[in-house]
Amino acid sequence: MGPPRQTRAARVRRGIRVYSDPLQHACIAAAVVAPLVPTSGRRVLLAAVVPALVIDVDHAVAARSVRVRDTTSLATRPRSHSLVTALGTGVAVAAAAGPAHGWAAFCGLASHLLHDAGDRAAPTPLLWPFAPARQVGRRRQAAGTAALALLSVVVSRAMAGPSRGPSAAGADGGGA
Repeated sequence: MGPPRQTRAARVRRGIRVYSDPLQHACIAAAVVAPLVPTSGRRVLLAAVVPALVIDVDHAVAARSVRVRDTTSLATRPRSHSLVTALGTGVAVAAAAGPAHGWAAFCGLASHLLHDAGDRAAPTPLLWPFAPARQVGRRRQAAGTAALALLSVVVSRAMAGPSRGPSAAGADGGGA
């Protein structure tokens, strides 16, 4: 006898999860690089969101099909779902469009990979070729995503450079 049939409610929940996945990836990628917007402009959001969405084309290539049931039933996510891909993309985008956009592209892909590695679906080859594909869980995903956002703050401040105006401490020469 075959596997038990899912209830209608279970099918609906799975459908919502599957079809909202691109929106989730886009929102997370935009949130992670949002600290760059004041110093680098809104185009960094695009530099993060586009790679975070485009990378899932590899599912169709690996499944040799564009059918959702085929692309979501792979035994493991494709090898391009690795930090090596994110790093390479970040470097290429940085060379073409500048360091802020390169960081945004890296963050968009890294946040996508962390989100995928945090779920209970197919294992993600996050550290390929150095380690086998596995899931890291939602806690580590959340911690990694928060770290990316905090690093975006650091990158944004580094790109802003030193402030040009006098500081409050230096205004009268005495400070506190």
